[in-house]
Amino acid sequence: MASRSIVEYFAEHEHYRCGYCGATDTNSSHGMWAHAMTVQDYQDLIDRGWRRSGMYCYKPTMKVTCCPQYPIRCDVGNFKLSHSQKKVIKKVNRYLIKGLKSGDSGVQEGVNDMPVQQGGTSDSEGLGLRKVHTDVKKDTSQIHQSKESKAEAIQSTKNPTPGAISVNVIIKIKMYLFICLEGTGADPNKPPCRKAKELRKEKKMKKLQMKKQDSANLDQTTNSDTCETRNTEATSLEDLLSEPDRAENCAHKLEIKLVRSNPRSTEFDETFKASHSVYHKYQMQIHNDPPDKPKVKQFTRFLVDSPLQSKHTGGLLPMGYGSFHQQYILDGKIIAVGVIDILSNSTSSVYLYYDPAYSFLSLGTYSSLREIEFTRSLKRLDSNILYYYMGFYIHSCPKMRYKGHYFPSFLTCPEVYSWHSMEECKPKLDKNKYSRFAEDGKEDPNGNIVLNNVLVLHGREPMRYQVYRIFNPSAEDQDEVQQYAQFVGRECAERMLLFRK
Repeated sequence: MASRSIVEYFAEHEHYRCGYCGATDTNSSHGMWAHAMTVQDYQDLIDRGWRRSGMYCYKPTMKVTCCPQYPIRCDVGNFKLSHSQKKVIKKVNRYLIKGLKSGDSGVQEGVNDMPVQQGGTSDSEGLGLRKVHTDVKKDTSQIHQSKESKAEAIQSTKNPTPGAISVNVIIKIKMYLFICLEGTGADPNKPPCRKAKELRKEKKMKKLQMKKQDSANLDQTTNSDTCETRNTEATSLEDLLSEPDRAENCAHKLEIKLVRSNPRSTEFDETFKASHSVYHKYQMQIHNDPPDKPKVKQFTRFLVDSPLQSKHTGGLLPMGYGSFHQQYILDGKIIAVGVIDILSNSTSSVYLYYDPAYSFLSLGTYSSLREIEFTRSLKRLDSNILYYYMGFYIHSCPKMRYKGHYFPSFLTCPEVYSWHSMEECKPKLDKNKYSRFAEDGKEDPNGNIVLNNVLVLHGREPMRYQVYRIFNPSAEDQDEVQQYAQFVGRECAERMLLFRK
């Protein structure tokens, strides 16, 4: 029985408050309680629009809910870093290696040193030179003197008397500055001056042209059918993330540790208090929760409890499959935790929380890139692991569109449950927040339900629904079981155990 998924379906679905648009009663979903679940069953469920929150699994009612939520996944084997994502990694690396935050120059600021004559310059002479600069700004009437008179003034300083060197130097510099300020205009033999903005734009265009050329050359030399070959963009992800590991004498040390959360491992229990403390800070400061809400019980129910079974037949991963916490430990202190599920074909991001004191590190983006890199490392152990699931993409909520920036990403069609590229889906979502992505005429291949073949659990015994009806001829739950089977798909309906009283 332990190798079977056991679920309890709730046919009723009420409208409730939407956490994305803020409407009070416009969000709608169907749900079921998972008493136990295999990683394969959950993999198939999230491909049909289901997600879990603790032990509870839910599927948004797409045509009814105010903010349609589309499952989104990234193909980690072909992942390409964007410019902004590279900047986030470099920002974190700069902090780890040099201890610098955004905006720090790393150079001690001070007054610019001016060249001095042999023997040094006294403090009074330094003050005199600064006063010359001030006098030049104030004495505008002398700017209109002829060049000849300025030349004579400079000539008179060539043979100064002893003790008058500093004064003569000041006069010479003052006259020199007057000549420079008047000038004769731009040198016709040199190219005309250009604005810095134009130069930056020209440099950027050249860089883009070189990048396109490099991409064209890469396409000519790379076999598109070779999935295992890491392209240059994908290689740069590992290279960038491992930069602090190659540096010497880093200012900070970041360790990322994977601990099993269910069943709870010894390492998880030893760090439970510290992990919950970070969660408590995060919920209060980032989501404005009252202090009594993110307590241990709520934290455990939300992010620790999981129906996923830890073992997987034929699994190739040494850590196994199931539910984990990925701890980000900075200088021996937990500063962030990513809650993830390792499934039969993917990793699934459940939640991320972090210490708000480290918001300057953009840990949301950084942790996603770390989880993509982690998924790629699992793929080298188990070739079936191909995707990184990021939960739901909500096009109607601008704050949630960032998930579409991980290339290449795909959304699932809410009617056929086929996967489609983000580039294909966006134009449709710009017109309608609920959209069908599959072509007309295509049907759900897993939607042909045979009610009598649905597997149920009755009296602690697994049986087909047809047999269950023999024992319970008065049961009037056909519509409910049919709806459940339609939502989970034929394969899961004939594999999972639906609890029946």
